[in-house]
Amino acid sequence: MKLNYYLSRAALIPAAILFVRIYQLDHIEKEPRRLLGKLVLFGALAAVPAALAQLLLTRAAGAALGRSTVWYLLLDNFVIVACSEELAKLLPVRLAAWDHPAFDYRFDAVVYSVSSALGFAAVENILYVLQSDLRTAVSRAILCVPGHFFFAVSMGLLLSRAKQAECCGQLRRRRMLALLALAVPTLLHGLWDFLLAAGSRWAVIAFYAFVAAFFITADVGLRRASRTDSRLYKLDSRKGCLFGIVEQKTGRLRCSLPVFRL
Repeated sequence: MKLNYYLSRAALIPAAILFVRIYQLDHIEKEPRRLLGKLVLFGALAAVPAALAQLLLTRAAGAALGRSTVWYLLLDNFVIVACSEELAKLLPVRLAAWDHPAFDYRFDAVVYSVSSALGFAAVENILYVLQSDLRTAVSRAILCVPGHFFFAVSMGLLLSRAKQAECCGQLRRRRMLALLALAVPTLLHGLWDFLLAAGSRWAVIAFYAFVAAFFITADVGLRRASRTDSRLYKLDSRKGCLFGIVEQKTGRLRCSLPVFRL
């Protein structure tokens, strides 16, 4: 009992470390702590209905398709688990942060997505650890929590483009990018779980190769997004530009939607 208590506390450490890292990478303008706390809380709360939905849908899919079939593995890992979890992490960002006045830099979308995802991952990690042992706690700290972190990075990078498109009045492009912000992390998450569930020797080798490539690529993208962060502006049409982006390095306005004066 005492071991489970300490393991549940330790399960929060990986999420806390990664949260500090993303907070430090947001070096231009820090986000309101209250907003970040709300995102972490909402992400944590979303883990509960997501887990219940997975339990019910997994049982139904297993009864209909048989748990040993490839179709079941694909449905379970890509749709039931991956899609439900990524949607549960996306909704807090959409509901709590999308229209918030503090959402004025492109990197903000990454910070918001990661905050929600780490709240989700912390609760999920505690639930797994309480049902398992120290070995599970260590393996999840090394792989699974960073996995949620980088899934959220891919989501945030696409959401930043969706927000930029919204600022430019490009609503069709915004919808497409918002769908990709759900689809891309879902596919990455589904592939992660599918390779683990396959259980063969080659699947395990492919899993570790995928994890290494994914972590490196996502980390490079994260650092680049932090370095090249820029502010999203809605400007007065009298200045010749309805919407635009001020580049961080040059301070120049890149006009996204010019206004032709009559």
